[in-house]
Formats: sequence, structure tokens, C-alpha cells
Amino acid sequence: MEQPKYIKIGADGQQLPDDATEWVAVFLPAHGLTFSATSVVDSDVPQEKCAEACKSLTLAGHSDWDLPTIDELQLLIDRGRYEPAIDTAFFQDIHNDWYWTSTPAAWSASSAWFVLFSLGYVYGLPRHYDGFALAVRRAGQ
Repeated sequence: MEQPKYIKIGADGQQLPDDATEWVAVFLPAHGLTFSATSVVDSDVPQEKCAEACKSLTLAGHSDWDLPTIDELQLLIDRGRYEPAIDTAFFQDIHNDWYWTSTPAAWSASSAWFVLFSLGYVYGLPRHYDGFALAVRRAGQ
């Protein structure tokens, strides 16, 4: 039997069936990562505020969430979709905007990488630009 790509996670931290209508997070079993199902900020804000929102999050019974790295966040890009380029059957209310990562840009300490979910591409911008955030929780945390 093929392992599912995504598994919905309920508010109590338990795995849910694919047809569940209420969930708060999404588990990627192949990678041992759990992501928030929605953005952790209500409006676009600078990268530092996105990181703070992720670190202060308590979700699915856990309080050890973080801003994902570029390698983690780009796992969610669905190259067969656009506006947004993410599986909306699992990730809800995703903005056609950029989502910050914790990965600094090599060319400048004042810049970081993000994923633009409208088209599914990866780019870097100064950290003071506004964007959104999905939180990640790593297996074993």
C-alpha cells in the first residue's frame, strides 16, 4: 500500500481521515514534518514577525513550532497547480503571496528565502518585506 503524501491532523494532535472537514495541521509522513494547515499570521508582515508567530504557536497539542527552512517549505509546492500552487484539499486559505522561510539568503544577511505560492517559485527578498507564514514541526521534537 502506498504511503499517503499528506495526513490531516486534528486539534487534539490525532491523525484524521482524508475526508475530515476540520483539521489544523498536515503531516508529511515521508519527511517527518507537520505543517500548520493555514497561515499563522492574519496579514502579511516582515519575516521576523512571521518567525515570532511560529515560535509562539500552540497547535495540535504542541508548542514547538518553527518557521520552516526553504528545503522544508518548498516540499509543499504543487507544480501542477497555480494561484495557489499548493494542495488546497489539505492547506486552507493560502494566500497568493509569499511565505517566509528561516533560511537566510547567501547574498545578504538582511534577506531570506520565501516561496511564492501564487506561482510556486522560490525567491529571496529583504526580511523587512511583508509576507505570510506556515509553521512547521519536525519529528522527534
